[in-house]
Amino acid sequence: MRQKAVGRKGTKTVRALIYTLILFAILIGGIGALIRFSPLPERWMLYYVLGSLCIACLFLGLIAGSLMKRRGILFGALYSIIFLLIILLISVFITGANTENGIFQIRYLLCLLFGSIGGMVGVNLRN
Repeated sequence: MRQKAVGRKGTKTVRALIYTLILFAILIGGIGALIRFSPLPERWMLYYVLGSLCIACLFLGLIAGSLMKRRGILFGALYSIIFLLIILLISVFITGANTENGIFQIRYLLCLLFGSIGGMVGVNLRN
């Protein structure tokens, strides 16, 4: 009976990661459209992507916190790390460029913070 509960959480985890990837793709597409059709400066693209990553990690933290029902800060940060690694792997596969400093950049700590906040809020959500 315990294996079924773990299996259910595993499928919900994968589903949460897929939903977050879809949300991130929609946010990036919206940013691309705004840059293309509005006078937003392109030189701030790094900040736009970081903002969309933070929103996606917040959403993932919300789902992780509501799924696990305890230790929201830890699980929100853990799921955010997994999500960031997936995003970085996709980035490496698309561009073909990998650097040693790609994963260890200080700006990803902000995404972990947003994931932790989302996990904390997700634990305290009422069904």
